[in-house]
Amino acid sequence: MILVDAEPTTTGRFARSLRAELRNVWTTRGTRWALGLTAGLWVVVGAGVAAIALLLDSREVSISGALLGMGSAVTVFVPILAIFVMAADWQSRDVLTTFALEPRRHLVFFAKASTALIICAGLVVVAGVFATAFTIVLALATGSTIAWNADAETIAVLLGSAAVGTVSGIAYGAATQRVAIAIVFSLVQGLVVDPLLMLVPNGGGSWVRLSAIVDAVSGTGPVGPALTAAALWLVVPLAIGFVRHQRADVQ
Repeated sequence: MILVDAEPTTTGRFARSLRAELRNVWTTRGTRWALGLTAGLWVVVGAGVAAIALLLDSREVSISGALLGMGSAVTVFVPILAIFVMAADWQSRDVLTTFALEPRRHLVFFAKASTALIICAGLVVVAGVFATAFTIVLALATGSTIAWNADAETIAVLLGSAAVGTVSGIAYGAATQRVAIAIVFSLVQGLVVDPLLMLVPNGGGSWVRLSAIVDAVSGTGPVGPALTAAALWLVVPLAIGFVRHQRADVQ
């Protein structure tokens, strides 16, 4: 009797693709540099904000200050890391090998998106632990007290910023399939477009500001603008990216 290997299930195929994408994070030079740069800058910014707060008030060191400082770096650098995960191998043509091993492109797309979510979530956890540890060490070194003032709103802003940044990076990287274009678009959207929309009279710009999503998550803004901003900046480019991933030829 001849034994024939069973066809892998959809779950098995996805798990195999996910393992491959996670491995690519460490083996692809651009993604590896983006990961290291993101982690390093989070450390520098979080530590810097905590140190500045200590200079302003030498009696105590604020956990909230370190976390918010880290959160300010999240908005900029998490999308860049997600973009590298989604688009780097399209430029290097390594995606040809990926599709040869797994011809079901939708599984590759979801594996890439899941990889970006896993890596960015892991970074947020590590950065949060570091911010707490650094605050404790700084307090012990200076003889200051520790202000355990990281309330629910601070944590919501940090987690919301990380989540929105990750999903936007996935969306822009998938939609453009070009790292440089997606990074420029992400930076312009976050550093130029969003601030300019705040100047629109009668608050009309708040309905399309990406930061409206974080405001809603933290409880400082309404839900309506968050939904419209999510549709414009996240859902539409994600849909475009999914379709392009299914049909695009590797250039």
